[in-house]
Amino acid sequence: MATETETGGESNGWRGRLDADLAARYTILLVTSALVAFPLLWMVSTALKTGSDLTAFPPTLVPENPSLEPTIEALTTGPWAQWFLNTFLVVIGAVILELVVAVPAAYALARREFLGDRLVYVSIVAFLMIPPQILVLPIFIQFAQLQLLETFVGLIVAYTLLFSAFVTFLLSGFFQTLPSDVEDAARIAGIPEWKIFVRIVLPLAKPAIGIAAIFVFIFAWNEFFWALVFLNEQEMYTISIGLTIFEGTQGQIAMNRLMAMSVLTTIPVLVLFALTQERFIQGITTGYEF
Repeated sequence: MATETETGGESNGWRGRLDADLAARYTILLVTSALVAFPLLWMVSTALKTGSDLTAFPPTLVPENPSLEPTIEALTTGPWAQWFLNTFLVVIGAVILELVVAVPAAYALARREFLGDRLVYVSIVAFLMIPPQILVLPIFIQFAQLQLLETFVGLIVAYTLLFSAFVTFLLSGFFQTLPSDVEDAARIAGIPEWKIFVRIVLPLAKPAIGIAAIFVFIFAWNEFFWALVFLNEQEMYTISIGLTIFEGTQGQIAMNRLMAMSVLTTIPVLVLFALTQERFIQGITTGYEF
């Protein structure tokens, strides 16, 4: 009887610890989710505010008289359709060029041994530690000599340079997790190296390549500094630069219109993540499946 009682007590103790651990995890998850969601909710709330709602103290999350008037006014303050198109052209171009450059480089770094391969890898890691703003002057001078300033091509190439180290580092780590047996068998069968890469490696690497494409898309979509340096003509603005038109005289900002356009500019990223969420999670966990 004493043994059964002790066993039951231990079982209840473990169950209590598991329940407490689960409750703590859910609490942390809820708090973290709230911290992440609150800025987005506040942005939407401000976009719906007009008049006294904007200046109310203490500020409120739910406006008393929500209105789409700030959004309508914001859309008339600049050529937003052109700016959205510019942004899509730059982002899609950056994603394509980045993958064309980084995927073969990452595969070679992961699968090939060559003189200085470790130095190349260390250099890539070191490049990730450099603030991109430090590189703006030498790149600006070189691009000015090549007449790539004030062009979308120049901005696309600049984004490719900025993101190449990260994407190469990300994909090389994935390629290292892929088993080499299939590739070795294909080489023994006399299949050319480029066919092995295209027909065998790339299909296996789709999840990781998808993640890299999503990262580049989000980074390029939100990027402000380099776009501001390279593009001065208003008709060539991307949306990140276009948001600066809401700054008025003496530093005053039309906050509700700024937030309204900020909400609209986040929609493509949210839609992209919603459509690719399953593939995104699969790509993150794929490295652990091999």
